Amino acid sequence: MIRNMSIKNKLLLVFIILTTMVLATAFIIMISINIKNSKDNIASVMDVVGSIIADRCAASLAFSDVESANGNLRTLSSYNSVVYACIRTRDNQVFSEYNLNVDQVFRCEGFSADENNRFRNQYFDSFKPIMLEGEAIGSLQIKVSLDAYNEEVVGAINVSVIVFAVLMLISIYIMIRITNLITNPIASLKDLANEVTEKEDYSLRMKEKADDEVGVLITTFNNMLEQIEIRDRDLLKEKENAERAALSSKRYAKETELINADLESEITERVRIEEELHQLNETLEEKVYERTRELKEMNEKIGDISRSAGMAEVANGVLHNVGNVLNSVNVSASMLRELARKTKAHNLSRVVKMLKENKSNIGEYISSDSKGKQIPDFLSLLDGQLDEERRTMFKELDELSNSIDHIKNVVSMQQSYAGSYGVREQIHLPDLVEDAIKINMEGMARRGIRLIKKYEDVPLVYLDKHKVLQIIINIISNAKHALTDSDNAEKILQLFVVQRNKELVVEVKDTGIGISEEDLAHLFEYGFKKRRGGHGYGLHHSGIVANELGGKITVESEGLGKGAIFRLILPVTNE
Repeated sequence: MIRNMSIKNKLLLVFIILTTMVLATAFIIMISINIKNSKDNIASVMDVVGSIIADRCAASLAFSDVESANGNLRTLSSYNSVVYACIRTRDNQVFSEYNLNVDQVFRCEGFSADENNRFRNQYFDSFKPIMLEGEAIGSLQIKVSLDAYNEEVVGAINVSVIVFAVLMLISIYIMIRITNLITNPIASLKDLANEVTEKEDYSLRMKEKADDEVGVLITTFNNMLEQIEIRDRDLLKEKENAERAALSSKRYAKETELINADLESEITERVRIEEELHQLNETLEEKVYERTRELKEMNEKIGDISRSAGMAEVANGVLHNVGNVLNSVNVSASMLRELARKTKAHNLSRVVKMLKENKSNIGEYISSDSKGKQIPDFLSLLDGQLDEERRTMFKELDELSNSIDHIKNVVSMQQSYAGSYGVREQIHLPDLVEDAIKINMEGMARRGIRLIKKYEDVPLVYLDKHKVLQIIINIISNAKHALTDSDNAEKILQLFVVQRNKELVVEVKDTGIGISEEDLAHLFEYGFKKRRGGHGYGLHHSGIVANELGGKITVESEGLGKGAIFRLILPVTNE
């Protein structure tokens, strides 16, 4: 069945099969990665929450304070997905329990040092030992419902199916257009060959449409038809002469036989040419096969690009930071493209044309002719315009180069911090603030934000610089968005680094949209957000990280439209 299909349908079938395999593989890999990342995220969040709850419950378990332990477990009510939690003593007895829904009964399972996390059925269990002075005095179990996670997975699969269908439709449309470009000339050549064979009209010709292999084949085919037409006319002429000679006299019989022999030779040549034409028609299939192979290689390259695009998701963090810089790159590129489109250089060709037309009397033409007299002034004006275009283009190129350098600096800076996560090292806090400013600097001047910095001479401290930088970047980014959305005439961002007793304070003050008194109480809650495009996790996560560092984050605001002050307070430690 496939063997008898047209070349166009064969190409479409091959492309659809390959595209379906590539897209399906890409989407399956992407969904698998998303599922794994979602599970890792749940495990990571519950690991942090479990560590905090376990630390809080150490004293309650040590002093057998059940009420305090129950209170600590009830703090998990802020996490809607947590349905059950319990604490076991060292001798594996249930000490305290928390149950979101009393109608559901869960069993408090024993802690295993070899298995901290378990994904089972519709729940995820996180186990944490409760430590006191380096010794495990009990264990904490937190059970999380995976209903919301499963809904997200189903939603992601549905979206992927829709995107897959749309991409397939677009791919099929593009392939139909491409196959038409390839097969239409071949089909036209086939129709012409059939018409020549049926009508024996060798005066027919096919128009050349391209310079590729099919175009060469059409040229060769036309040349063969031309040769056959010439020989056919010669054959007809010789035949007419032979007939006239036969009728005029029998004595020309021998000559007629010779002419007939020549005719037979010509006919043999004609048959040979027709056989060559037939062979050329057979080679068309080989040419189409070769083009099909090239298209297959092209589709394989497209598959490699799709897989590379899936791997590029790993760089999403870096792309988020350089996104604003790329906007500047796009603006500069658009400006250069617009300058190139509107350039006055094409006017120079008009002057050159006029001078060429009057090159024999160019002096008289410039001095006497009404149009020639305008050429010097026109060239002077054109010189000024071209010089202005050149300066503008160099200026935009400088802006483009600066933006690209800034992107490389941001990527290099993030790479330098990426390898130090979780390691305490000696840092100079103002240097970290400067790095955070560089990452958020792009777009401040364009939005009219004025930056004021003041750093005191503070001592070096031992901290996890990656975590500290993460908090400062988040606070500055929130301040920048608050200033961008503000209607205040003066948009000022102030940063201070000071020492207060045994604490270092990074203060970020802005004149942005401010925070209402009602929102201040919920600012650090998970999922709370006011800005469109926010994810409601930044300040919540920053507060948790600050607590891990032994510090905290405070916020002040006099109300909407009156700006806000964020302070990151860190302990001065030399250990």
